[in-house]
Amino acid sequence: MGGYPLDPMLRVRRLHEDACKRKIRDCEEQLALAKKARDASQQELTRYQAWRPEEEDRRFAAILGKAMDADALATFREGLALLAEGEITRQDDVDQKESLVAKEEDNLAKARQASILARKATLKLEEHREIWQTEQRKEAERLSDLEMEESRGPARENDESECEVQDEDGSIS
Repeated sequence: MGGYPLDPMLRVRRLHEDACKRKIRDCEEQLALAKKARDASQQELTRYQAWRPEEEDRRFAAILGKAMDADALATFREGLALLAEGEITRQDDVDQKESLVAKEEDNLAKARQASILARKATLKLEEHREIWQTEQRKEAERLSDLEMEESRGPARENDESECEVQDEDGSIS
């Protein structure tokens, strides 16, 4: 009995299945990194949102009761605008990181689906191999039985030419 003729294809399917598993691990790692970056950005935004009103109050307290010319007042307002812009920038960063997390979750879902399909393809071929092996064993048993019957020689079953039969009257025919 020779080897399974589709063994090379089965090896390729197993390699593909292993590659899909590695892709899942890579996607899980990328997702974990993206979540960690998102969480860090969210913490920075939260910290900044807590700090910004305090900074604005401190700046207002610093100019309270002081005479300011138009240029100094414009500079003060620009400083406040930069503080607001800093919050917007941090919020944009959180949004981008959240978008990256969603993308990585999608990549992970696709990798898992590809792995499921690869496993199904491998299982299908493995089932075919088992059926093929069973058929090969049956054929080998049949051939073995046939050889054994041939090696015993022809069976002698009531060969009338060699048998003497005694009739009822006692004569041999």
